[in-house]
Amino acid sequence: MTKPSISQVENAFQPAREITGAVRFAGRKQAVSDLYYALLSEGANIAIVGNRGIGKTSLARQLANLSKGDNSILERLALPHDHSLDYLTIYLACGNSINSTEALLESLLTSTSCLADWIYDVPKAKKIMTGYSPKFGANIFGISAELGGEKKEEIQSEHAISSHGINSVFANVAIAITEEGVARDGLLIIVDEFDQISDTTGFASFLKALATNAPKVKFCIVGVAKDIQMLMKEHASADRLFAGSIIALPSMTLPELIEIVDIAEREIGEYIVFDKAAKEKLSVLAQGHPYMVHLVGKYALRLAYHEDRRVITAADIDLTLKSIAERQADPVLEGRYRTAVASSPQRESVLRALAATQDTQGEIWTTNTYKRAIEDGVDNPSQYVGHLATDQYGAELENLRERFYRFKDSLFAAYVCARPRMFPQGT
Repeated sequence: MTKPSISQVENAFQPAREITGAVRFAGRKQAVSDLYYALLSEGANIAIVGNRGIGKTSLARQLANLSKGDNSILERLALPHDHSLDYLTIYLACGNSINSTEALLESLLTSTSCLADWIYDVPKAKKIMTGYSPKFGANIFGISAELGGEKKEEIQSEHAISSHGINSVFANVAIAITEEGVARDGLLIIVDEFDQISDTTGFASFLKALATNAPKVKFCIVGVAKDIQMLMKEHASADRLFAGSIIALPSMTLPELIEIVDIAEREIGEYIVFDKAAKEKLSVLAQGHPYMVHLVGKYALRLAYHEDRRVITAADIDLTLKSIAERQADPVLEGRYRTAVASSPQRESVLRALAATQDTQGEIWTTNTYKRAIEDGVDNPSQYVGHLATDQYGAELENLRERFYRFKDSLFAAYVCARPRMFPQGT
């Protein structure tokens, strides 16, 4: 058996990036099927929603592959399909600079990784973009382009959607591109990390107008469920925009999480393997989050490789968790843990009791939490629950109703369960 390279071992698990190819994509058969049908459905936009670290971006990447005619994931999962799709697919991950609907549309139009290059190649789209006087300072094709000012007379014959704002520009450009016939099925725009946009006012109305005026343009937004709910409230008929095409990702099942480990083993020719107990321990501590499997699996594999061991055991998983915490391998999650706990062993006990007493929906009944915390030597657990809902200690909890709480981030709750204690139990 050939020993893998260090690079192969380092990339067998990939916590730092999404899974793009079908070969390394684990589970999610129903979600993939739903996405395929959503792409086939005329007039339907798509939403992929779920908690952080649950695999939304990896699923969105499979959607992008499907939209461009790559049916590998359908074949791998033995899902029925009768033809390949042909969309012009644009993918944008939102960052801090995209804070509004206007900023989102501006970025989609002016970024070379999005529509800018296509606008340059489609004469009608280029004419629309260059027909505006400077406003945003976007420099396209060597000409400053305004996406919200006065239009020149030469393009008055183009499609008009009442206002002269960026919504109208975007719609007209999208129509011009789809009419050019660059892709048979139209234009698909995937907006990842949609929840990073602080003000989505107007987006639902924009989608509604787009559905009427540009039927071959489809959006997929990737984020958390509350963002979809906000869009539904903004526009009376917004629910129709995503009818049958909201893909809500639940926690991954234990077999799906174990499949991630199996795939990683295959990537290194099974030179190093996780024994059954290690796979089970790793999948249980992840609490449905593939990110946790990738993070812990990566460091466990690295350690075994450097120590020239061929089998990883459950005890190795425990040692890896300790190492991850000590070296702050995920500085964000570790920093949040330390903020929540601060210098209090009792607050740590309550934090861990909260994570351990979640039900299948992530709700926490404090009666169960208090009992567990008292058994761990905490005198007044309700006081510390109150602390954990305040900004001083990270505001990791939200109060649902009387005596019921939930972690705002289920990935953080999984980290709390998996991480070794800072202070000895009972101190």
